[in-house]
Amino acid sequence: MPYPDERAGLAAIQSIVDGKEFEQFREKLNPPSAHTVLPLPKFLPCPIGKTRTNLVAIDGSRIYDQFPGRLPDTHVGAVSLGVVVINLSKLASLPRLPLSGAVDPRELRSTEKGNSLGAMLPGTNAGTNDGTGPREWFRHVFNKILQSASLGGESFATSLYYLLGEKHEVDQCPNPDCDATGLSMPAPGKEYDCPHCSTTIYTTDGLRIHEQFIENRSAEECHSRVMDTLELLALINGLRGLTKSREGLVAISETAFVLDGQLAAFGTIAVLAHAIQQELQKIQGILQDALPSGKLLVMSGVKSGPFVKHSEELDRGPEPNSRIPINSYWLPDNNYIRENVVAGHSANSKPWGQLTHFGRPLILKTPTGQRLVLNVAQPEFNHTGGVPLTNAPDPSVLGDAVSTAAPLGVGTDQFLALRRAHRWASLPIKTGTSLIHSLVE
Repeated sequence: MPYPDERAGLAAIQSIVDGKEFEQFREKLNPPSAHTVLPLPKFLPCPIGKTRTNLVAIDGSRIYDQFPGRLPDTHVGAVSLGVVVINLSKLASLPRLPLSGAVDPRELRSTEKGNSLGAMLPGTNAGTNDGTGPREWFRHVFNKILQSASLGGESFATSLYYLLGEKHEVDQCPNPDCDATGLSMPAPGKEYDCPHCSTTIYTTDGLRIHEQFIENRSAEECHSRVMDTLELLALINGLRGLTKSREGLVAISETAFVLDGQLAAFGTIAVLAHAIQQELQKIQGILQDALPSGKLLVMSGVKSGPFVKHSEELDRGPEPNSRIPINSYWLPDNNYIRENVVAGHSANSKPWGQLTHFGRPLILKTPTGQRLVLNVAQPEFNHTGGVPLTNAPDPSVLGDAVSTAAPLGVGTDQFLALRRAHRWASLPIKTGTSLIHSLVE
């Protein structure tokens, strides 16, 4: 980083270009594709499906910043979760503004009901005034959040316990100085002390997020995993609550459930991906027993990342956003993804998404020309068959997913449902930072 008002010179970059290492690096580098325009995969006409009457959108947000006036350097974070229910039937009936074709924002708000959950999380060096260290405090707060959060019915902690199973183990004692392994994961509200060091064991320790809370390092990654966990558990918590009644099952069959980003779980919480896939299969089975034609629709909108970049390249030429046919879709398979989007770098690379995803990518060009990158869950797919999810037959809800998502495209890679959820979840940087700074007032 330069000092203020300091101008960067060209001497350093020139020394790199003039050195032998530059040419040696270029000779070893795998060359890019010789094609200036990527071959266009076979996009198919969008299938006709049932447009859902309601949509539940789920989005999280977080902020992480320095706690001022405290040494050593101390950080605190905040996480939030927004859940909004949108009446799509009412939305479709609203008049459009003559110039932009958009719905009047005041009218748009009348179609939705939302709620949000927020919590503070300790970060680097943020211990308590009674001597509890930052990592222990983080574990306690995270467990408390899941114990109290609910969309109606059971708590998020109960949903987590159900997903992981009562036989799930805490691989290693959360105390870094303790060697105890294979500890049982307690049921919600039934924490116990480690038999070796007396550290309290929580239900949430089964996710191992605390292992990324390392002394004197940023805890921002831990906070990110907490936000991801809240989004995923909100989905499962809401669905499990709805399965308890016939009215709820009817609601599931008429609703699209939408998350932000990929349908996936990464890092220490990757264990949730397979568990959620299995739970969606169970819910689909319960739904079909009650309503033989009922289908569970879970999907997500993706705003950035390799699939969005790849879709931009496919749609470029002769002009941006002009090459993919209007009103068409494409489901890339595993071979295409590994060769062109997300490479596998070993001879034993697993199929894309096998360990982390419970949905498959879908690239869509709507009838009005918006390009969307979605992930679509496929509850009917059985992972135990050895076939990658991306090589399975088209999802049974594909028509419903396309018919529901297409009218909600509001620009390239922009999904109205998630914009509305973000409104309930977002922690703007300025006001979020001000909230953290207000702790010293």
